[in-house]
Amino acid sequence: MNLRRSLVSAVLVAAVVSPAAVLSAAPAFAESASVTQTRSDSGSIAELEQAAAAAAKAHTAAVANEAEVTAEATAFLKDPQPYQGRLQEARAAAKQAAATRETTDKEAEEAARAYGTAKEEDLPKARERMLKAFEAANAATAADEKAKAAVTAAGKALDDAKVEAFRRISTAQEATKAAAATKAAADKALADARAAAAKPVEKPVEKPAEQPAAGTPASDTAATKASTATRATTASNRSTTSTSTATATQAATTGSATELADTGPNPATPYLALGSGLTLGLGAAALYVSRRKPARSAS
Repeated sequence: MNLRRSLVSAVLVAAVVSPAAVLSAAPAFAESASVTQTRSDSGSIAELEQAAAAAAKAHTAAVANEAEVTAEATAFLKDPQPYQGRLQEARAAAKQAAATRETTDKEAEEAARAYGTAKEEDLPKARERMLKAFEAANAATAADEKAKAAVTAAGKALDDAKVEAFRRISTAQEATKAAAATKAAADKALADARAAAAKPVEKPVEKPAEQPAAGTPASDTAATKASTATRATTASNRSTTSTSTATATQAATTGSATELADTGPNPATPYLALGSGLTLGLGAAALYVSRRKPARSAS
């Protein structure tokens, strides 16, 4: 009688302790280590394609502009018109003004000598001639000075025009170089984006699930203290309890390895509840049998 009660108590204790042991030994799924994934946004690639096309168009325009500017500047440098023509006209006018000045200067000198050697009666005419000669010489001198300044200005304008021609060529060349650099950078960015998009996406690395620690049911300890006469019954109950516990443990550990521990309830919960119910049912049946046998023997 005492042995039966001890056995029943052991079964009931196992029904309560076994679910707790299984729950404590349930595997905990750690979060997978984050792996950097290389993804390419199709919108970004489209924008890079547009930028590369715009850079190529700008480079083509820069090359055409450089060719046009170089041709115009080269033609100007070979025949810098109208600056060269203006310089030639200014030089011709200055030459004429210099000749006129030389003539008027000679006339002024002769008029001055004639006035100095003229007789008394010829002094008024000599004096009038001298004044006119001096006036003409002064005018010729002013014209000569002006002609020389015009030559200087025309020469400076020609030089400035030549410098501007060289500057335009240099500016066009620099613009072409800048457009080429922009085009190269845009092409490289697009190529890098396409290469990144072509690479396969790496999947997250998952850690292997830990195996549950083996628990020691309290029913096994109680069963070892039972007598030899009740070993068959104890073994049967223990086998049933172990089967239920193993079923609950296997259900707790057969969850998907790819699920995270904090994403929802433990998938082994229904199996644990079923195993606990079966164990409690077996304990109740054992208690019922243990009480029923003394009654039959008394009768």
